[in-house]
Amino acid sequence: MAMRAGVWLGAGVLAVLVALVLWRHVPAAQSGVLGTDDARAQASRAEALPSAASGARRPQASLAQEHRVQEFQALKQRAEAGDRVAQRLLAEIYSDCLVVNQRRDAFISILDARKRRLSDKSYIRFLEQATRERIATCDAADGGGQWDMGPYNHWYTEAAKRGDLAARALMRPQELTRYDPAETVRLLEEVLASGDPAAVFYFGITLLRDDAVTPGDPTEALTSGALASWSWMVAACRMGYDCGPTSRVMVNFCLDMDGCTGEDMETHVRRRQPTDAERGELERRVGEILGLIKGQ
Repeated sequence: MAMRAGVWLGAGVLAVLVALVLWRHVPAAQSGVLGTDDARAQASRAEALPSAASGARRPQASLAQEHRVQEFQALKQRAEAGDRVAQRLLAEIYSDCLVVNQRRDAFISILDARKRRLSDKSYIRFLEQATRERIATCDAADGGGQWDMGPYNHWYTEAAKRGDLAARALMRPQELTRYDPAETVRLLEEVLASGDPAAVFYFGITLLRDDAVTPGDPTEALTSGALASWSWMVAACRMGYDCGPTSRVMVNFCLDMDGCTGEDMETHVRRRQPTDAERGELERRVGEILGLIKGQ
């Protein structure tokens, strides 16, 4: 799957495929690779992840974890009952936790190594918080069990079948060997007409593929170029999609791509643009997308 260089994958199926390539080539214990002895590696784990260290948990932490378990079970029940949004949200959890639960030691070791490379204390705190929260979430998912790609593929597919536009957009690369320009037009029109922030965001993720748009495609002006994906994602953020500093979007960026800046997504995207002209073009594109949505 070809990806545009230097562009963050975001979340979901595309991110999982990248994560699997990374984590499955990492030994379960990395203390020797990192140039540390076992005691130092364990100390680093305890410092970065106190909730994962040995010893009794505080009562507050136990209550919080019980609440996470209850929330996961309630979400899964809604998904099993046919709620398409719950099905997509459940797929997201299975996606986020695939590697965390399969290769927990490698997950912690790599994040410890990243932590030691950071000098900004605020970045370190954000990484520690994101890591603890992700592990707690994954411990609550099916009792912290392990699974393959089946569960998240299943729930994304079910959500798409029931009409969840975000899931349909994300599953599109798996359903088509080549993008159909007519299908792209139909999906884009549906996304714009829906006014659904999640659909707008996920549509932006699909544009990360080099073959997402065929030259001469009627949608090319809205879906091509280096800023295409960012524009749709920022538009979704402005529509109300959760893009805050502690959102799933930015936590994934921290854990997967070293982006532990504590910024909201729009601030981060704007900062990535090196010139005023590029920032202006981003704003123009976002305005055009939002204008089309409001005009539906």
